[in-house]
Amino acid sequence: MSQPPAMSLSRRLPKALALTDRPTRLPHMELGDSTAHFLGGEVDPAAFPSSAADLWSGCDGTRPLESWGPADRELIGRWHAAGLVVAAPSPRPASAFSLTFVSPHPDDAQLALGSTVFRFGGRVVDVFSHETWTRVPYYQDRPELASRLLIEEERVACHVLGADLTLLGHLDGANRPAWREGFLLGADAADEVRSTEPELFERITDDLDRELSDGSLVLAPLAVGGHVDHLLVREAVCELVANKSVEPERVVFYEDMPYSLFTDAVVDTGRLSERMGGPTLTPVLIPGSPQSAEAKRESLWPYRLQVLETVANRIGRYGRKLMEADPTAGFAERVWVSADSAKAVRELAAAAREDLSSPAE
Repeated sequence: MSQPPAMSLSRRLPKALALTDRPTRLPHMELGDSTAHFLGGEVDPAAFPSSAADLWSGCDGTRPLESWGPADRELIGRWHAAGLVVAAPSPRPASAFSLTFVSPHPDDAQLALGSTVFRFGGRVVDVFSHETWTRVPYYQDRPELASRLLIEEERVACHVLGADLTLLGHLDGANRPAWREGFLLGADAADEVRSTEPELFERITDDLDRELSDGSLVLAPLAVGGHVDHLLVREAVCELVANKSVEPERVVFYEDMPYSLFTDAVVDTGRLSERMGGPTLTPVLIPGSPQSAEAKRESLWPYRLQVLETVANRIGRYGRKLMEADPTAGFAERVWVSADSAKAVRELAAAAREDLSSPAE
């Protein structure tokens, strides 16, 4: 099995820890009698002294930094700069909006809409939450551990953003026999994925019928990039609209990341509009404050097994580029709406814009 060298611990763009932030340890640390390993590599004792195990255990996301003494705060700050812990901001007041973010996998909702999740809260529903794929060789040799950690990464990210989490437990496309030759098919492959795995499609549709029965606004993937799992989730939501289980005014589509960095979402919205038999979907920008943009970036750091920091930074630049023409907001996330759902989403965007001038921000 692969044994990585000693870890070089650093983050290029860590946020400053505030005294009110709640340090939250990442799940990749393995503590031995005299050594600590992170992402499979040994951690320098200067960064993680053997006496620090109790302090590490206390970084569970429930305590503000100010509740520790100066020496402990200094060590936690070093852990944060090294990328061993993330900062969960103080809980936000309850939102007047009820949102459900339908995420094909752990990380998809946060990559696409982390700022919106932070601003409004709500619930993330992970459909294909049983994964083993990772870019880290140490965990490629340990698929069961990788599967567990991928879910724990998701829990940490949702904690940072203040979201609830539901795991549906379906097996990721990369591990299903039907897609051994590849699971990126293109956005026009919706009929193929439905006909290839009809029983799975039915189970997903039934699961989402249950999960989306609460009347909340549903934010679902556009399936930009044509990943089979994103297509199956999108098609299941569309099926629920077609059979009138979910009202069309409740359904909004978000741009899948990082696929939307490389593919024009406008083309995919045109295809989807044709499939739904209605007018062309139109874009709405949901502006983000500096605080929400920072919370999104912080929430993406836990995904160490799959998401590169360079990709997370590109997503941040994409969000800033969306708002280049608006000096009042430096960041945004884009969703696509039908005529039915436009009113609800514009109200959501207006509420997000109010935050830009709020003293709390």
